[in-house]
Amino acid sequence: MIKNKTLHSNIKAKRLIQIFWAVELTLFLSSIQKVYLGEYFHSFLIVLTNIILIAVYLLAKQQKVQFAATLALSVMTIFATFFMWAHGGIYDPILLAYPCLLIVASMVGYKKLFISLITFMSISILLNTIVNYQGWYINEIDTNYIDSSITISLIILLISSISWMVYSDFHILWNQLSDEHTQALASKKKIEKLIHHDILTGLPNRMMAHSIFKEATSKNNKKVCLMFIDIDNFKQVNDGLGHKTGDELLKELSKRLSNEMKNLDFVCRFAGDEFVIILQSAKDEEVISQVAHNIIKTIRAPFRYQNHELFCTCSIGISVFPSDGVEFDALIQNADTAMYHSKSIGGNSFHFFNTYMDRQGHNYIAVVTDLRKALKEQQFVLYFQPQIDLLTQNIIGAEALIRWNHPKKGLLFPDSFIPQAEKSGLIVEIGEWVLYSACVTCKSFIELGFNDFSIAVNVSPQQFKRNNFYKIVQSVLKITGLPARHLELEMTESLLVDKSDELKQTLKSLSDLGVSFSIDDFGTGYSNLSYLQAFEIEVLKIDRTFVKDIEQNPKNKALVTAIIQMAKGLSLRTVAEGVESQEVASLLKTLHCDSGQGYYWAKALPEKEFIAFSKKYATTYD
Repeated sequence: MIKNKTLHSNIKAKRLIQIFWAVELTLFLSSIQKVYLGEYFHSFLIVLTNIILIAVYLLAKQQKVQFAATLALSVMTIFATFFMWAHGGIYDPILLAYPCLLIVASMVGYKKLFISLITFMSISILLNTIVNYQGWYINEIDTNYIDSSITISLIILLISSISWMVYSDFHILWNQLSDEHTQALASKKKIEKLIHHDILTGLPNRMMAHSIFKEATSKNNKKVCLMFIDIDNFKQVNDGLGHKTGDELLKELSKRLSNEMKNLDFVCRFAGDEFVIILQSAKDEEVISQVAHNIIKTIRAPFRYQNHELFCTCSIGISVFPSDGVEFDALIQNADTAMYHSKSIGGNSFHFFNTYMDRQGHNYIAVVTDLRKALKEQQFVLYFQPQIDLLTQNIIGAEALIRWNHPKKGLLFPDSFIPQAEKSGLIVEIGEWVLYSACVTCKSFIELGFNDFSIAVNVSPQQFKRNNFYKIVQSVLKITGLPARHLELEMTESLLVDKSDELKQTLKSLSDLGVSFSIDDFGTGYSNLSYLQAFEIEVLKIDRTFVKDIEQNPKNKALVTAIIQMAKGLSLRTVAEGVESQEVASLLKTLHCDSGQGYYWAKALPEKEFIAFSKKYATTYD
């Protein structure tokens, strides 16, 4: 706005200077004419006016446009009025200067000045008419036609030059308006593209997807398929390698998806790492399935960025118009439900929507809603399963296990709500509550005389991949007053396979703090055990599936023996889960397993029952 105002002022100043030279030239020629006619007094007045108008030039050069315009127009109006009264009155050729001055006023003047000039001119003409009519003063009509014709010609030349300036201004303005119109059209197209396309990938966005679907389904008897695609574990890429890497991955995946499409098909970025494909070329489920297979295959291809090589998978949900719905939002919701079904069985797959999935989707929403309420109302409780040293038979710790005291369904085990908590992201808040509550309880156990006791807490990969996990653990230990050596964090093998620098740094910082780490359900995950060297792991927990029938199953016995021997070689302690009999406990002791937990000693117990059990157990083994 300020820039436009300055530009407008500069143009006015430029025009004033041009008008100044035109008037100066006209008055100079007019003064020569008066000298030639012997009208020396009039010639003197004209020269005096010329000199006064020099001030206009100086003011315009100093950008004092309003002052300069007022001075120029006032002086020239007075000059013209004087010569009108001195010569031919309303019939004098000098009156042609009035419209010329009004044109100048409209160009470089201001509203008040323009009104003042036209008022002054009108009154002057009216008074001159009255005084001549009443005979108070009679103007003599000049009969020197040559003199008049020269005056008229000079004024017409002045009007012409000023009119040319007006035309030039309008021409410039017209070109500016034309350019602005072109820019406005280009901006409109750009805005329309931004409204209907994703900025990062250039793909049609959710709004555009709706329009494409509406156009596709407007054709009679047209089957249209919606594929809802979600990239598995994309959040881990963002959290582990940064949003820039995540953005580059999304752009690459967008290109791959677009290359898979035919002319009638469209790829749209729906939100975040979610894509929607509007498929018009597929006529039956077999063809749709083949397209889905191809998409899974192309997404799975390695993605290389800087020094990283990433492998992605995706979960796909499919709904078909009109069999699964006729409205876009309903079909999207159904495809989303089918996508979550694909994700719930491990991802890297596709499924068509059916009504059973719809019920599952509603169940998922209901559980998540109840979980939020449970966090707010403190409906969770901790149970503790003792861990026994197989050599000394002492209780050396406990694993903290969460239970949900649901107001309507009663006591719920983790299997019934942890998957939904993981999927919804609530596992982070729930995990923080478990960590804090476990540390508080462990501190109270130690104060009761539980010496050399540690509490084991399961930690979700989502918690570890938050940049603030170290600070959370540090804060919890400080608030609860629990020494770090009494806290053991249990992790899954899938988390450690990542080997990212951020994860290594977090684990190192926690280890330096004094916290110990264990691998939960060891033996059920990845065969590549190089992470045992990369991270400071202290405990391997042997999964119950290998322990429960170790006496009858030679393969399981061999596997457990191998795990224990490997752990000894790496200076790691072993904990056997799922010990249910004295025979199994004795065999594990013979195999040099360090400790165990299971129903043979006790199931997971509430805090008060755990304390009672521990006292009774200590008495039994004294």
